[in-house]
Amino acid sequence: MTTDSTRQHHLVSDIIAEVSKVVIGKSDIKDILLIALLSQGHVLIEGLPGTAKTTVARTFANAIGGTFKRVQGTPDMLPADILGFYLYRPDGSATFMPGPIFANVVLADELNRTTPRTQSALLEAMQEQQVTIERETHHLEQPFILIASQIPYGGVGTSPLSDVQADRFMFRVWSPLPSIEEEDCILREIDAISTSHISAVATPEDIIQLQQEVKKVHTADNVRRYILDIIDKLRHNPDISHAPGPRASIALLKSARARAFLNGRDFVIPDDIKTLAIPVLAHRLRLSSEAEMDNITIEAIIKKILRETAVPKEGITAEAETTAATLPEPYPDAVEENNPPDSTAATSEKAETAAPPTASTAPPNTIPTTARETIPESRGPAGNLTERDWILIILALVIATIMITIGLLSLR
Repeated sequence: MTTDSTRQHHLVSDIIAEVSKVVIGKSDIKDILLIALLSQGHVLIEGLPGTAKTTVARTFANAIGGTFKRVQGTPDMLPADILGFYLYRPDGSATFMPGPIFANVVLADELNRTTPRTQSALLEAMQEQQVTIERETHHLEQPFILIASQIPYGGVGTSPLSDVQADRFMFRVWSPLPSIEEEDCILREIDAISTSHISAVATPEDIIQLQQEVKKVHTADNVRRYILDIIDKLRHNPDISHAPGPRASIALLKSARARAFLNGRDFVIPDDIKTLAIPVLAHRLRLSSEAEMDNITIEAIIKKILRETAVPKEGITAEAETTAATLPEPYPDAVEENNPPDSTAATSEKAETAAPPTASTAPPNTIPTTARETIPESRGPAGNLTERDWILIILALVIATIMITIGLLSLR
């Protein structure tokens, strides 16, 4: 490993260590934030109030340096409150007053408390790294990352994110309640945590250099084909009503390269793709009505497809072959903590959950795991009708025949 590579990986470790001075646990969210930053993506953190969504985002922003701005979502917020506006004077001159979107790291706190009109103000910024105001285009600072938080769908005063808005986020992760041990550590060290000074251990130039290094990570043809196979199976799954578009496969490729880089590799392996599949794909999918009635979850479908998709081996080093048999768990509890309840479809929070969530439902780590995770295979020829549906159809035909017969007899 060269001197530059060593310095870059020390820089990554320093960022995580600095964030850990304030944030106890939540190692998976820290890793996801770092992966998103290096792959030029954005992160949506969902969780119940008081689960450190804002704290982890703010601390991460302070640790990576650059300018940081925070936007507090409220129902009366307007797009100009985020993007900025032109200030006109009596003499006819105008001055552009930039909004908080013009920063290296922007925290949109409680994004789903804003109206859809205000939410849509972020679309151009997230996708094209620019904003257009009164026909004038203004480019954002680089690097740029948007970290948004939201409470679970159904809370008082919330507006669900549209599919277009959710698709702009590379990841959606769930911020769970802390364990008893973590909460005890928080209580024991609360004074030190509250007064901890977070130093910027990186500069915007360092982050841009890391992003360029991530782009050099090699992705073999068969690994790229592995991503396409997963996406294609999701698109043809009868339980999915809204399948992921190309932005999903792009996000999976970019984030896999960043994870490989963080693990000291210059090539992507299937392990990277499997680990990131759920936080990348879950918020981009919508279940069919039948799947919801059958208590099938999006996470269960993704896991099933990962198990059934052939893992490429040729052209990958021996390190990759150890990941072919089972689902990997390189991040502790990554599958559990990265799976929020589906905020736009009434599905259960985890693959093993029995019933769809409501506004009063407990967080994923407190719901009994009693439901089956397997996907029923009793679909009809068109892939849409179950055995129950056929029975109901036949019963309806029998009843109709009886009624017609009674009617004919009454005419005689």
